[in-house]
Amino acid sequence: MTYENPYMNGQIWPELNILEILRQRNPLVICITNDVVRTFTANGLLAIGASPVMSECSEDLKDLIVHASALLINIGTLTPDKVSYYKDAIALAKKHEVPIVLDPVGCHAGAYRLSVVLDLIKTGEISLVRGNQSEIKAIYDALSPNNQADTSTTGKGVDGGQIEDSAVIAYRLARLINCPIVATGEEDYVSDGTRVFAVPHGHPIMTAVTGTGCLLGAVLAAFFSAYYPCKNRLSMGEFLAYALAYYGLAGESAVQVSGVKPGSFSVAFMDSLYTLDDAVLMSENRIRPIVVPDQLQVYFISGTQDVELNEHRLLSIVEDACRGGVTCFQFREKGAGTLVGQQKLELARQLKQICAKYNVLYIINDDVDLAMAVNADGVHVGQEDMNLEAVRNLVGHKVVGISIHSVEELHKTNIIYADCVGVGPMYATSSKPDAQEPCGLERIAELQAEGLTLPCVGIGGITLDNAKPILEAGACGVAIISAIAHADNPYEAVQQFKHLVDSTK
Repeated sequence: MTYENPYMNGQIWPELNILEILRQRNPLVICITNDVVRTFTANGLLAIGASPVMSECSEDLKDLIVHASALLINIGTLTPDKVSYYKDAIALAKKHEVPIVLDPVGCHAGAYRLSVVLDLIKTGEISLVRGNQSEIKAIYDALSPNNQADTSTTGKGVDGGQIEDSAVIAYRLARLINCPIVATGEEDYVSDGTRVFAVPHGHPIMTAVTGTGCLLGAVLAAFFSAYYPCKNRLSMGEFLAYALAYYGLAGESAVQVSGVKPGSFSVAFMDSLYTLDDAVLMSENRIRPIVVPDQLQVYFISGTQDVELNEHRLLSIVEDACRGGVTCFQFREKGAGTLVGQQKLELARQLKQICAKYNVLYIINDDVDLAMAVNADGVHVGQEDMNLEAVRNLVGHKVVGISIHSVEELHKTNIIYADCVGVGPMYATSSKPDAQEPCGLERIAELQAEGLTLPCVGIGGITLDNAKPILEAGACGVAIISAIAHADNPYEAVQQFKHLVDSTK
């Protein structure tokens, strides 16, 4: 589908052709992988249009790495000698700016495996960690700053089970180690530390075929080569979600041919990886955006109207706020004398750069076209703005937020098209001249009792002194305008809000 945007001077977004780009580039993927899956991995990479090579020693890798598009390190058959090789490989990949995918096979099953994985992650050079949900949870528990590790997992050996809150864990780990996380299970989750997506895993028979998980790590490595042409349209998280969608679709397609038979499935799966195209991938719409509560904890809203129409001051305040720890920033440019057209577009782009620098969720208020033009993370609309279904149809997998002030509005809102909710005004506010009368803290509980399950944030007149009751009433976070925008020190103001939220959770 083409999309014409008034901010883009008549330019039209081209079709997304991720698989076509990958196949045209025929990326060389170096695989340091386990002994069991080498052939399956090589055949799978060939099927998707990549070029595989299996490497066994540092001297060999020195010659290969200069031609590589990505490096896979899979620790499935682990030995002390291989650990030294992994570290040599990481150093070589760093030297030649080659992205590294780490598959931490079985790290939840034993202390030695986990220690190896942590050492590799602590190099700071890993570009993506792909593991099952048990493995990802084990890594997060080991690195979690609150040091309250929950070691309960399901599964045995290197297999993993479904873990509750895997979406939250993926988001937190991605931010903690500053690289994207893919956590596979009955439903797969991917986070780049800013966005979170869920993707159907494929067919259950895939877990009965040795190598499907390991091959996924190699496939994700190959996809890195196709990201650059798509980066103005897709976040890294959404791009990787497309890779997961492709892989799951191939599994489901293979079962239609082979039936639920592991031996036959392996052959049919290779055929599906080879034959699936972008038309099928884009039409299936298997990617589901998720907002986890962490993303809404300290939600800053501002525009030039809040800083005496001073663009430079707004940019400075937003950078201080992001540095201080806001988890979401909403660009709300409304009122007399505010920016429009290309000036608004340019400011929105600069704000996006700041938010991206700090992995802060970047939301545009009301202006769907602007959100699309700058590839913002999402858009927030009010009850009087565009219909939610129409918004979703335009923005695809971006975050969609909606304002809800009453139970009546909840019942008339097609909430299935939204990802999060702003509830308010909690208190009287002067930041929005058109604000309704305060609805009070009890409104959050009322909406949840009437079926609101989406994460919500309280908004309206919130200060450090009155924020805690909103969190205790059931909100995931607080949306703040003046208490940050007008603070003498926005960085310190955000730090105080962050401390309050952390201590209230």
